[in-house]
This record gives sequence, structure tokens and C-alpha cells, in this order.
Amino acid sequence: MSEKRARFQAILDGQAVDRIPTGFWYHFFKDELDEATSQADLIAENVTGHQKFISDFKPDFIKLMSDGYFHYPNASKWRTASDAELLAVTSIGHDHIWITEQVALVKAQHAQFSEDIFSFYNIFAPATYLKIALGGDNQLVNFVNTHSEQAIAHIFDIVSHDIATLVAKVIKQGSADGIYYSTQNIQSTSDQTIFNQFIKPSDVAVLKAAKAAGGTNILHICGYEGASNRLTDFANYPADIINWATAVEGVPLSQGREIFPNQVLLGGFGNTTKDVLYRGTTDDIAVATQEIINAFGDDTRFLIGADCTVPRDIDLKHLEAARKAAFRQPITV
Repeated sequence: MSEKRARFQAILDGQAVDRIPTGFWYHFFKDELDEATSQADLIAENVTGHQKFISDFKPDFIKLMSDGYFHYPNASKWRTASDAELLAVTSIGHDHIWITEQVALVKAQHAQFSEDIFSFYNIFAPATYLKIALGGDNQLVNFVNTHSEQAIAHIFDIVSHDIATLVAKVIKQGSADGIYYSTQNIQSTSDQTIFNQFIKPSDVAVLKAAKAAGGTNILHICGYEGASNRLTDFANYPADIINWATAVEGVPLSQGREIFPNQVLLGGFGNTTKDVLYRGTTDDIAVATQEIINAFGDDTRFLIGADCTVPRDIDLKHLEAARKAAFRQPITV
């Protein structure tokens, strides 16, 4: 087992380590929703991006990007479907190209690794795939409200089943250590009915499938551009590691321990161009890293990272500054 892998496993096991593993990532496409470029070119660009990032930064652990696969097959056709048509929807099947190509992608991404590190494939919540297909939060709410409960429950079951199939395959066949599972509350309404009735059960089904496949789950509670979440809604999710937008939610990483007492916490840095990780000096970043560590005291169950993906043009020296400073003792600059 490599030193980086052993250090990460020690964190999962609640053991003390000399240096806190750090992980940052960004999208390699100019537009991760790109549908115009051929799939072969998208995969090549994705793999090449990982290759360069791994070579240049040598991360402690990594999120494997699913850019090019944000569109769940056929969901866009459901915008005008009747209840009867929704109830007739069936699984895309375990050998659908959308699944098999992603397994191949994870294998290709892994082929770029220069050392043995933990890897987590990016997976969206069924609700998020539906948001992308339908056009956003408002459209998802309208979709739910204009169809029968039975029809909507069926759609969420079908999508979560297919995503569960995908995650099992990327873990068992693609050799990912687990998934980076991105979910959030619905932003366009404060009503928790849709979340409790459809979103949470579908989230839990996918996360349990990843666990059953032998995976380690990172739960990413996605907050960005003002989109915030009720973090307590996710308190009992079956995840090993929890990551949320500390800046957006106003909940620093160490304070999240009250909400997530048993999981490893990941983050600490804001991820925008206004935050210290992007615009600060390397000395500023080193000090900020130690502040994150010191806030945890004797608590060893945390990893250093960002609220979400960092800007594509970030100076990798800034990310390296955080890693170099992530030792569990004060530093002077």
C-alpha cells in the first residue's frame, strides 16, 4: 500500500496521521455539459485532463470527473410525458452505452495514475440528472407537481436503479474506490415534501448500492452561486465522508462535526476566485491550512479540500501550498 493510500485509510479508521491528506479538483472541459463534441473526443479530453493534473499536482486522493456524461439517457423526453408514459418507463439496462462507456472512462482515468491513491468517481443524484434534463429546479418541481405521486415515484425508482447499477460497475469493474455523490435540496421551494418523499430515498438507494459494491462514499452537499442547503437533512445518509460548501452554508468544517458526528469531514477552503485558495499568496494559504487543522483540535477525522470544484485556471502552486502546510503542528511563515 502506498504512503498516500495508507494515510488516507488511517483517516477513515480514525487514526492520527503526520499530514492531513489534501484533495482538490476542477473540470477539464470548457463546458462540462458539452453535447456537440463527439463522445470519443470528450473521453479523450477527459482522460488527457486527468493525466496532466495527476502529473503536475500528484494529488493525495482524487475525484474522477464524469464530464461528458451529465445527461441521463432519454430523460429530456419526459418533459411532456403523461402519467401513463412515465409509468411505462423501464431501466436503461446494465449494458447501456451510457453505463459501459463510463466504466471504460474510469479504467482509462486510472491508467494515468503514477501512484496508488484513493479515487472517487463523480455521480449526481437522480434528482440532479432530472434537473439537468428538465431544465432546472423550477422545472423539476413543476414536473413533480403535474404528475401523479405513483408516476413520479416510479421515475425516481428507475433512475436510482440505473445509477445504482452504474456505481456498482465503476467500483467493481472500473476500480474506483468509491463515489463522490453530489446532491442538494431543491432551491426553488422551502417545502421539504419533494425532498423527503423522492430525493432522499433515491439518494440513499444509490449510496447503499455503492457501499454494497465495496465502495467508500463521499457525500457532496452541493452549494454554489447562492444555492444553500439544510445540512441536517443529510445527517443520516450512508456516507463515509461529508463535503459541503462551508462558505455558502456559513458552517465551517469543524462546526459540521455537530451535524455529522461519525463521518470524516472534507473541505475547509472556499472554491471561488474570491477565496484565499485562488487569490491569496502561498503564505496566506499555508496559514489558512493550519487554521483549518487547529480548529479540529484532537479530532483526526477530516481531510482538507474545497467547497466544490476549484477554478480551472487556479495556480497549482496554491494547491501545493495547502498540501505542504497540512502537517499537524503550527508553522511559521
